Amino acid sequence: MKTRRILLKGLLLGASAVCISGSSEAGAEPIAVIVNKANPSSALGASELRPIFQTSKTSWGGGEDALPLNLPEDNALRHEFDRTVLGLEPERVARYWKDRKIRGGTRAPTQLSNTGAVLKAVAAKAGAVGYVKASEVNATVKVVARIVGGKLVGP
Repeated sequence: MKTRRILLKGLLLGASAVCISGSSEAGAEPIAVIVNKANPSSALGASELRPIFQTSKTSWGGGEDALPLNLPEDNALRHEFDRTVLGLEPERVARYWKDRKIRGGTRAPTQLSNTGAVLKAVAAKAGAVGYVKASEVNATVKVVARIVGGKLVGP
């Protein structure tokens, strides 16, 4: 009986630690959705970002080509972005792009290896849009939205 209580306490403590440390992304660092400084947009919501990142919208209002930039499929920021903006889990996003390729649709967004590359590319290309950790944003880009605690909010 004593062994059972010790095991039960250990399981409960372990489960509590997991709940506190890893299962909630509310404590995760915010993600900044960024555009080139020349982009006239000051704020973008999911209804504007989703079609750009699903490549069904290929240009900005002023005619500039939209260039969505993604991180690798296994990147945690990408997972959070896809869940929040596209409303899709990582596996569903992969299936979406496979289906689009089979049907001859437009290509997936350009994938860059890390957030530093996204930051540089957005700063260099007028139509570019991407996402990085909020702490990485600098004066070369403009923040148009943030993802905080799994929710898309204004800049």
